[in-house]
Amino acid sequence: MVEMTEGKPLPPDALRARGVTVERMRAFAEAAREFFDAALWRHLTDEDLIRIEAPAVDRGLSCATVLGAGGQVFGVGFFASPRDIERLQEDPDPEALIGPRGRWSVLFGPIDEMPFGDVDLWEEHALPVAGPSAYPVAVWFGPNGQLRRPEGPMLAELEAILRALARATEDEIDSGRWSRDVPATDGPRRITLALPELLRPLDAPAEPRVGGLPDRRAMERVLLEVQRFTAGESFESTDELNASIQRKFSGALDAIPSTASTPIERAQELAYRAVEARGRRRVQLARRALEVSPDCADAYVLLAEAATELPAARDLYARGVAAGERALGPTAFTEDTGHFWSMISTRPYMRARFGLAQSLQALGERDAAVDHYRDLLRLNPGDNQGVRYSLLPVLLEAGRDAEAEALLDQFHDEGTAAWAYAWALHAFRRGGDAAPANERLRRAVRANRHAPRYLLGKQTWPGAMPAAYALGSHEEAAVIEDMLGDLWRATPGAGPWLAAQSRSARAGKRRRR
Repeated sequence: MVEMTEGKPLPPDALRARGVTVERMRAFAEAAREFFDAALWRHLTDEDLIRIEAPAVDRGLSCATVLGAGGQVFGVGFFASPRDIERLQEDPDPEALIGPRGRWSVLFGPIDEMPFGDVDLWEEHALPVAGPSAYPVAVWFGPNGQLRRPEGPMLAELEAILRALARATEDEIDSGRWSRDVPATDGPRRITLALPELLRPLDAPAEPRVGGLPDRRAMERVLLEVQRFTAGESFESTDELNASIQRKFSGALDAIPSTASTPIERAQELAYRAVEARGRRRVQLARRALEVSPDCADAYVLLAEAATELPAARDLYARGVAAGERALGPTAFTEDTGHFWSMISTRPYMRARFGLAQSLQALGERDAAVDHYRDLLRLNPGDNQGVRYSLLPVLLEAGRDAEAEALLDQFHDEGTAAWAYAWALHAFRRGGDAAPANERLRRAVRANRHAPRYLLGKQTWPGAMPAAYALGSHEEAAVIEDMLGDLWRATPGAGPWLAAQSRSARAGKRRRR
């Protein structure tokens, strides 16, 4: 509920809405606790559109998405129509989130983020709650900062919907449509819910993704088809080869037929389809891929990406690594070392191992993570995956500065601002406020002048890290802070040095003008 409290007015108290009583709020609180305990975000994401098909509800509650898979905001967001959700996916701006008609949400958070009257309500009447961060607030967000609480009849609708969602089984979710008889303040109701995407056959083409960047993995399917095509033909010249590829693979990429024939190839085809799918459909396709071949590493990667708990993700990535090893066989790890990524068949294994390393790092198993990172760089020294950006902070954090310097040297021609700021920090840790470090920092500031404000905590990036950025941009600065910020702050004297050098650089720039 942070977005309701940071410098913004709190919603009105729940009991100020017409027809709302303490007993109605108790029933709502019980339903909210049941929903939170069910943790439906383990199975659904905010990409999964849920349609409330029956009974008829307020138009603003016609569609819903479950919030919480990202681990930041928990609850249910409601929409008047599927198109409203598409607009949000096309434009994640807060105004698009609210829309001209506003929208309802049930959000969970700590008690100190509730309206004061709601705090009194829970404390004086001992209303049920799932935990210290699970106090529910139902609120309508309207244009121009308007906030409204549900009246009695709508509160009963929300209560019934929350109960129906909470009681859904994983099998019911995967069926695409299910009904639940649930109690409600105004009498029992039979709620019918549907996930339209899951009602389509599993082998139906994926719906076009709305908003966001395309997943790079989707292109690999075409590259594999090209690889199979060229392996089965002979060409007299490069020109003939290129012309044949152009003729064979012109047109829409998703219209290119699959030539997958072996179980692992068919499973990988399903994994590529899963990459282009959304939400729960991804999980279904990944599981189907493993039914076709248990050696499909990418299927485990997709399931790990969908996991909401780190230990579960780690275990799935580990199973993906084992699957990749089986699929590739031992010969690949001797004959193809040094150019692993250039072989498309190795990429699922590389993704699984990178994911495993990152999971281990997040779980505090630093040495194990470093071993995996190093071996990934041994297999693919060109580092198409960007492993170095994960390995370098771990080495610096562990005080393994000599190894960090060797890694910096290994990619000495790296031209990114992140690498420049890493060099500057390393030089300062090694020699303090001296000419080598100052020169490194000047280069870094030239590469991105915004980064010092982010590293010094004077500016923060709102929301999730940018998926892409322009060189020298604020987005790039936010990524640099995410990679190196803790290290700059943990290095004694680095902050004041960065601030002083940044001021000096700005003053010099003004004098040159």
